[in-house]
Amino acid sequence: MVLIVIALLNFSFQALIFAAGVIVGETEGLLKLAAVSVLFWLQFYFIWIGVHWIRWVAGAWSGLVGFAYLIWGWRDGNAPLIVFGCINLLVGTYLGLSPSVYFFAKRQQERRNWLHSLAVAAVFGLLFVSFYFGSAGLFAYKRQLEVDAREYAEDAFRKIFTDHDTSFFLTNVTKEALAKNGGTAFATRFLQQTTMKAGDVHDIEPVMSQVKVTYHFPTTLDCVGVMKTHGVGEHGRRLQLHLRIVEFSRGWQISDVAWGLGD
Repeated sequence: MVLIVIALLNFSFQALIFAAGVIVGETEGLLKLAAVSVLFWLQFYFIWIGVHWIRWVAGAWSGLVGFAYLIWGWRDGNAPLIVFGCINLLVGTYLGLSPSVYFFAKRQQERRNWLHSLAVAAVFGLLFVSFYFGSAGLFAYKRQLEVDAREYAEDAFRKIFTDHDTSFFLTNVTKEALAKNGGTAFATRFLQQTTMKAGDVHDIEPVMSQVKVTYHFPTTLDCVGVMKTHGVGEHGRRLQLHLRIVEFSRGWQISDVAWGLGD
């Protein structure tokens, strides 16, 4: 019964974290959570069928995690962290030292069918490999997006702040951004004010980028990039340049642009 309670607690925590990840669209985190969850349920299955050494490893790990969270909770005055640490300490102690778990494991060993157990383990292994390679593929996809986003941003910074290219700006800004800020008149006015106040910005530095891939139910992936750099404006003033770009089917587009005096 205690093992069932432990399983239900972990399932509840995993479900809550997974639901939160879906709500905020944390794609990479969801795949990593899925892979870790598969490993957890695999080791729990082996504990259930009476494999002692996995039970001791799981108990020691749970106790170590609980002790660490307990110390951090006391240090930071974080009550939820203290509670979480205490729960992990109790679970680790019970798994490793409880006589009832030991005798339950001995009884399960008598009923164990290794062929059936290996088949179950193979299923868990395939699931883990699928989630792992899914996470690796998403990481590679995100890295390529970052490269494309930086190239686009470097070109956009030059055309907006150096060339003051109105046609490029109007073509590449999103419809939502135009509607929110007053249409094409906003874009034209922004470029005019930038030209008068900042001048022709030059010596633009390499772009610093942060790209996030978010998931939206059921099958949509959105890509948002925050691009920052510095350049030299009129009278040698150092300027900060900012772009927020989004990726659509036809490529990257600008959803926000700003500039100000640099550090």
